[in-house]
Amino acid sequence: CGGKPDPADRPVDPPARINGAKVAAAKRDTTEAFCDQYAPDDRGAAFHWPKLAGATAPAPTGAHWRWVNLWATWCGPCVEEMPRILAWRDRLAQAGRPVELTFVSVDENDAAIADFRKDHPATPPSVRVASVAERTAWLAALHLDDGAIPIQLFVSPAGHLRCARAGGLRDKDYDVVAKLLAE
Repeated sequence: CGGKPDPADRPVDPPARINGAKVAAAKRDTTEAFCDQYAPDDRGAAFHWPKLAGATAPAPTGAHWRWVNLWATWCGPCVEEMPRILAWRDRLAQAGRPVELTFVSVDENDAAIADFRKDHPATPPSVRVASVAERTAWLAALHLDDGAIPIQLFVSPAGHLRCARAGGLRDKDYDVVAKLLAE
């Protein structure tokens, strides 16, 4: 993450994650190519929440997909993509594909988030992972590395991790996200 964004800067898409020489153009828009980890047909790890700081885990979604976004106040790309993700959630709902969106902060304490909200009052509600050790164990149980953020987790209505993606989202990623949530 490149640090805190300057509010005067216009948000820009993060750099592309796919090296064109390695991935054919037709494959770029597939859900499998979009995800760093992809498991079709609910063969992915059963999703569970880590220990959260001062909050209870969100209830299962039932018939809806769950989208979990791991972010931090100090992560510029995380903060820049929040409005995009919120708009996509609304757009998906209007298209008949409602998704339960949960923002999960990996900040070390609640004070960091409270201070951040003073400068960014539109920041959506968020839960926070209780500790670095909890976050590392949680991601390991989902067969993910505790690496760079933001991280997107897409959990099927059956409660299995279908897709995990590290890195920021670009405007052109909407179609593949919509395709994933229609599987």
